[in-house]
Amino acid sequence: MEIRTRGRKPKKMPEMSPEEKAKYDSLFEQEIMPHASSVYHFAVRLVGDRDIARDLAQETLFRAYRFLYQYKPSTNAKAWIFRILRNTFINHYRKATKQPYSLEAQNEQSIYDIEDIHAYHNYQDPTEGLFGDEVTNALMHLPEDFRTIVILADVEGLSYKEISQVLRIPIGTIRSRLHRARKILRELLLDYAASHGYEVPQD
Repeated sequence: MEIRTRGRKPKKMPEMSPEEKAKYDSLFEQEIMPHASSVYHFAVRLVGDRDIARDLAQETLFRAYRFLYQYKPSTNAKAWIFRILRNTFINHYRKATKQPYSLEAQNEQSIYDIEDIHAYHNYQDPTEGLFGDEVTNALMHLPEDFRTIVILADVEGLSYKEISQVLRIPIGTIRSRLHRARKILRELLLDYAASHGYEVPQD
């Protein structure tokens, strides 16, 4: 996947020499972009729509580049960019529920043009194809805060500490919400499990 700059310098970025800019771009390519497909798949499961998820992922990467100077190299890049995605979802997607989602910069020159997030680095989502429609629908029926934690813990495999970094909530809250979310999912999926031959508790 090729990412093309279009000349506009993102707002709030510090002034940089050509050498500093090259290092900045290299840091983004080496530490942030390997997580591009994870960002997209997180967005898909968060919003339940691939077109909206693509826009949300693009906006997330745009913001990650803009604020990369705030990132500490060789730390937890995945948690850092997931936090940006979560904040972008809260601040922009929620306001667009009655109209198509649009990128913040769509009427400006975007710093990136991302042709195919899914294909980046030949990424293959290990959970692709494992979620049937019933499971996906059950996940989307979870309250947003619960759904986010399930995605981060059970799909992306983040630790409680990492989830705490993403969501900025205590680990105890994460444990409680994850327990309740799994219980809700279990109840929603009883009929689905029974139809696929799994034993389910009888009332």
